[in-house]
This record gives sequence, structure tokens and C-alpha cells, in this order.
Amino acid sequence: MNCQRIRKPIRLSRFAANFFAVALLSVALFSVVLFSVACGGGAEGKYRDPSGTINAEFKDGKVYIALGGYAVDGTYTIEGDKIIAKGDFGLMLPSPLVFTINKDGSIDGPRNTMIPRLEKVK
Repeated sequence: MNCQRIRKPIRLSRFAANFFAVALLSVALFSVVLFSVACGGGAEGKYRDPSGTINAEFKDGKVYIALGGYAVDGTYTIEGDKIIAKGDFGLMLPSPLVFTINKDGSIDGPRNTMIPRLEKVK
């Protein structure tokens, strides 16, 4: 007599299959978001306030900020929806400056500074 055990294929319940599909989709979506944030392409560019008096440019890890005739530069990093600019900005601006990236592509100036909401220049 042959006493081999017959293995049945593993069958996932409907709940487990749906959970697995949602988990896989979530990991894929997270990867795309992480890649786009890490590349920094979304925040790079020139920004200005509606009057054109205040300008900021973020490019290749460097930031340039002009407040009328007062201009400073430094470096920046992106962490989530924040742009963190660091440098010797003098007495008019604190360091670091933390800008918030809005869903419409504009950025909000740091709190307690004279930098208002800045629109991306096209």
C-alpha cells in the first residue's frame, strides 16, 4: 500500500485575496509617491507673490529668495509636503525656513515671516 499524502492547493478566502490585492496596490501607490517626492521635481522652480515683490527659486538643492532689494541664498530639502530651506539669511529671515507645498502647486511661506503664499511661475 502506498501511503503518500496528497497535498491540496492553498486556497485563499475571499477576504484574504481582497486584503492581499489592497496591500499590493497600497505598496505600489506608496512607491510612486515616494519616488516623486524623492526626485523633488514637484517643488523645483520659480515662485512669486501676486505683487511680484517676493520671489523664490528652488533648483538642484539650492534656494534663492529675494524680498525686494534684499536677496539671500541657501540650500533646501523636501520632507513630505514641506520645503526646508537653510542658510545664513541674515536678520530679516530665520533659518530654517519651512515652506508648505499646497495641492495646487503653490507654496505657503513660513509662519511668522513676511513671506506670503507664493505661486509657481510658469
